[in-house]
Amino acid sequence: MTDNRPISHYFYLLFLSTVWGCSFLFLKIMAPTIPPLTIAAARITIGAVIIAAYVLFKGGKFPTHSSIWIKGTIIGFIGTCIPFVFINWSMNYINSGVGAICMSIIPLSVFVMAHFTTHDEKMSWTGLVGIVSGVCGILVLFYDNLSADNSTLGTLALIAMLLAAFGYALANILIRRYVKTEPINTSLVILTTSSIITWPIAFIFESPLEVNYGTFEILSLIYLGVLPTGIATMVLVIFTQKAGSTFVSYNTYLIPIVGVLAGFIFLDEALKETTFLSIFFIAIGIYISQRPKKNASL
Repeated sequence: MTDNRPISHYFYLLFLSTVWGCSFLFLKIMAPTIPPLTIAAARITIGAVIIAAYVLFKGGKFPTHSSIWIKGTIIGFIGTCIPFVFINWSMNYINSGVGAICMSIIPLSVFVMAHFTTHDEKMSWTGLVGIVSGVCGILVLFYDNLSADNSTLGTLALIAMLLAAFGYALANILIRRYVKTEPINTSLVILTTSSIITWPIAFIFESPLEVNYGTFEILSLIYLGVLPTGIATMVLVIFTQKAGSTFVSYNTYLIPIVGVLAGFIFLDEALKETTFLSIFFIAIGIYISQRPKKNASL
């Protein structure tokens, strides 16, 4: 599958990386105006509607078995509700590019979790080196943040971002182990249950109807729901079937680069040496951890 790869595969890869990388830009701009739970609830709902429309358009049926809805509720809370809210809140205190970099540790988190929760995905010594490299990249971000004016809130925001990445990774593991439904239907269930969970909490703590939504905020919410949450999810499923999971995983290298460049171009965020050093360490860690195993497992 790697030889004579069609150009369409690279367009898929670029699309996903651009859409997900730029999502932090829109979140950063909206953060001061729209509270985090409201952003999450609106984004999740729009994404669920997009995927439901796709399922109906393809002539499919919504899942009806109770087990997938129970599992979807748990996984959705862990891997959608909590991460979305944490990321939205964090954008008040860190740059959008830093947020994109934090999300790039998801495959490293999955790699570590898989070692302890599966029998066929054990970590090798080479993989351990990759994990150490990724941790070094995160430590660079924390070190850089300690010198900032809002170091306390910035540090808490970084911790929240890492917890969000952990939630994404844990949801990935849970889906692999316990969910056998078609990926599109799984996404539909997770987004639907997450929407049902998030809206009541948003109304309790944030009063979404009293928020002053400007034109840009409304368009940003539509963008986040339609593209990064809805369409990108469907593209990911199609892309994985066409190109394979290994090639798809390369978007992990591109997302932080897109996020950093978008922040620099549109928000005038500084391009620091520590930013590129962090990307370097994390990218090396991902590369090493994803290499085929040639040595003994730990």
